[in-house]
Amino acid sequence: MGKRCVCEICTCGRHNCPHRPWRPGGDYGPCLVTSYNTAYKQHPLQLRESCKPEAAAMRSEDPLSDKTTFRTDYVKHPLDKPYSHPHEQYKRPTGEIDTLTSYHRDYTEKHAPPAAMMKREGQRQLPGRFEGEPTYKIDYRKWPIEKHQAKIPEGWAPPTQPFEGQSTFTHDFRKYNEPPRQSMRPTEATQLSNSPFDGNTGYRADYIRHPLQTREQREKEKYKGPSAPFDGMSTFTRDFTKKQGGKSESCRPNAEAYQSDAPLDDLTTFKNDYRRWNGERPHVHMPEQYKVPEGEMDHNTTHRIQYKPHPPQRVAMMKPGEGRVMIPGEFEGLTNYKCDYKPWGIHREVPKAREGWVPNTVPFEGQATYKSHYTAHNVAPPRSMKPDASAMASNAPFEDATMYRTEYTRKHADLCPAAILNTKASSYTYVETDNRGHKQYIPVHERTTPLRRVSSSAPKIPAVMVA
Repeated sequence: MGKRCVCEICTCGRHNCPHRPWRPGGDYGPCLVTSYNTAYKQHPLQLRESCKPEAAAMRSEDPLSDKTTFRTDYVKHPLDKPYSHPHEQYKRPTGEIDTLTSYHRDYTEKHAPPAAMMKREGQRQLPGRFEGEPTYKIDYRKWPIEKHQAKIPEGWAPPTQPFEGQSTFTHDFRKYNEPPRQSMRPTEATQLSNSPFDGNTGYRADYIRHPLQTREQREKEKYKGPSAPFDGMSTFTRDFTKKQGGKSESCRPNAEAYQSDAPLDDLTTFKNDYRRWNGERPHVHMPEQYKVPEGEMDHNTTHRIQYKPHPPQRVAMMKPGEGRVMIPGEFEGLTNYKCDYKPWGIHREVPKAREGWVPNTVPFEGQATYKSHYTAHNVAPPRSMKPDASAMASNAPFEDATMYRTEYTRKHADLCPAAILNTKASSYTYVETDNRGHKQYIPVHERTTPLRRVSSSAPKIPAVMVA
């Protein structure tokens, strides 16, 4: 089979050789294979005419025409007063209104005596005098509290020397002057090189400059107007035909009042199911009467006993005295603005009247062409094609079979042999790199040594694979 490079071994089209040719210095140079050299095809140069219009200004000696599309095509139509629909007159119903209700019939005025007060008169008094001790005095007793003495170690005496103000850290720590460490940050200086700059590119090496041919100037085609006259009929005006449709019935319910000769049924659930029960009067708790404590109240507090009033001293003002001296005389109000600024007279521009224009004297009646020409047609509304939003309930099991599950056939994807080169699973072995930068490989079975012939009595030696 012979030697094959990575470009020939690859079957997926995503692997190729570096294409870095070898140089006599023992190093590989830049890649010389570019898409310009391999895929570029030279085509004959055909100059096209520029579509850019000329920059020259269009001039004409004719006066400017004030005709517009509206002035030439507008047709004035007679204006009619808009039709107003007359409102129907109100007709008062015959007969009288029966204002009698169940409330006026069942709830008649009644006179009842005032309600008696539920609060008991007087206070609740128990016979005799309560003798005994409450739970607070029996269970909560005042216990004597012994004073704890401070535990001082034996042989300790207070220091006689004053405190120096130095902590253990300040006393034990000694500062040493060490040189600063070298920074690991790289320098921002520009890295210079003594070798000349290699500015050769594939474009400079392979590009061939071709001479430009003269441009061909094509004559412009003259405008040819249409031979047939302009037809102002549109597709809608030509194809639309008037349809006759009946008036659709209104879905609105009748506004007449519902009348019935049957008497009003005033029975309610409360009247049928309610039962009256005998209620007991609630118990009213009587609070104990307030008793004024015996003796007089001492209004002396710690503030009144220990506080001594001191006469206040007036705080001196920190504001400095005013150093400005008023100069007698009149104030001179001249400024640079008043001296240098000069008011200029403003002349209002008068709008120029157009020659030959006369305002319209006829008042606008308020009806457009659309209202006078438009004819309303009663067309039934189309039936909605929107599906119903209610869920479709079914007892059948859910059918989840799809076309992907039924018709999809899984295909085995072959692995590209160029992706596993230089691995144990590869069937190719690296041999060398040629002067163009292609890495050459050969199949593994071509590197095996052939079997040598030996006698029948000697043991057979298997083939050895050279890595």
